[in-house]
Amino acid sequence: MGTNYRREMYLLMVDLNDLILRFIADSPFKVNFSRLKRHFSETYKTNSKDLKLLVSGLVQAGELFFTSHYGSSFIELSYDRPRLVSEHVVIKPSSSSWNHSADQWVISLNRGASFGGGEHPSTRLAIQLIDVILHELNRQSIKKSLRAIDIGTGSGVLAIVAAKMGIGTVCGIDTDPCAVFEAGENVILNHLENRVNILNGDLMTSSGFFDLVIANLRAPTLMAIREILEKKMPADSILVFSGLKAEETKPLYNLYNKAGFFLFQERVEKGWAAICLARGALLDEATPPTLRH
Repeated sequence: MGTNYRREMYLLMVDLNDLILRFIADSPFKVNFSRLKRHFSETYKTNSKDLKLLVSGLVQAGELFFTSHYGSSFIELSYDRPRLVSEHVVIKPSSSSWNHSADQWVISLNRGASFGGGEHPSTRLAIQLIDVILHELNRQSIKKSLRAIDIGTGSGVLAIVAAKMGIGTVCGIDTDPCAVFEAGENVILNHLENRVNILNGDLMTSSGFFDLVIANLRAPTLMAIREILEKKMPADSILVFSGLKAEETKPLYNLYNKAGFFLFQERVEKGWAAICLARGALLDEATPPTLRH
């Protein structure tokens, strides 16, 4: 075979690798190999053998990995390398590097047993909403004066994102001692010890008021803590809730609407959802086009 032919084949494979990654990232549903094969055979005339080789190469390169859900295998993006998880937030392993631009915040994470490394849609959705809110709050002096809490902090990633994007004081709480330790290590890794405090406990044991509450938890828990949150949040405050199924957002919103919260923005990915609820004057500082009353 000639040099030009080999070069054309190489460029084709590179392009298909990128298209595979983009298809999996943009898909609203989990992707198995059958779905991937159907799409690429119809759209790009790729045969099954070549597609398997491409996927295998991406797995070996650390770009993809396989997961199992209810006995079925799916192909997911791997977070063992840097990933842009929202418009301005990058998550990366501590051992890797990222040449970030001036308007990006880079979060370094050590992989551990705790939930929240970016692999799950609920983590990404929460980060995307935090990104929208805090990027819109352009006045740095406002962000520095705010207090935030991340309930069920896990790896600490959401607390770290909030602090990196300018929140002055952040508390991460978790009842799992393993999570508390790992979140604390990640806080140190990101040089935020003076602004992020990781505690072993629950919402009842936390003290003070919080302008921003972040919780990546299941819907029944988010509903159960409404009355406690009302006592711990000022009139001007913001909630970011993730860990929801898409059909759970409306009843949760209706419950918190009784406390004066309005839907600021909603995100959905692969059947999971996250919502941002806000009330009071903070709405005047950050009003994206999706604001709904």
